[in-house]
Amino acid sequence: MKTKADAIGEIGRLLTALADKFESDTTADAERDYLAAHCGAHLQRPIREIPTLGVHLLAAIADGAPNIVGLATASGQLKGTVSKNVQRLVEAGLVQRSPVPGNRKEIRLSLTADGQELARVHRKMHDEMERGWRDFFLRYTSAELETVTKVLGDLLKTEKRGVRLVNPAAARASGSA
Repeated sequence: MKTKADAIGEIGRLLTALADKFESDTTADAERDYLAAHCGAHLQRPIREIPTLGVHLLAAIADGAPNIVGLATASGQLKGTVSKNVQRLVEAGLVQRSPVPGNRKEIRLSLTADGQELARVHRKMHDEMERGWRDFFLRYTSAELETVTKVLGDLLKTEKRGVRLVNPAAARASGSA
């Protein structure tokens, strides 16, 4: 890491990856509560009913993923899973499908005004989360942040087998994988 800010950024990215790997229902509820508190009343029902993946796909569309293939690539999900979630977003009035002129197969995805509002609030929520991480980690020295970054990176590389965390590289080296 070159600067303390770089280290804090890396820790934030690692914590996001860890949250995705070990996410709890409580975390998802808190995020839905945030979205509900910052969006208009007309979006309360979709916020409560759309799966978390659907909200992240909505954000990916806002960030420029124009179609199902692009969303699948951006999210690391199967095309069928993405397609099913996009259909829910369309039914909720958050996403619209439009044919691409000159291409009878491809469909372009775009956000409706409601989808734009939800995506904007979702981005604001993630910005707030990042500010919380930054504010928390500013109390540590660069050396301490470097250690935390290493520990979290190592933790992210582990696998959970039963109730234990196992380093897959060490397990393969010892022949117990």
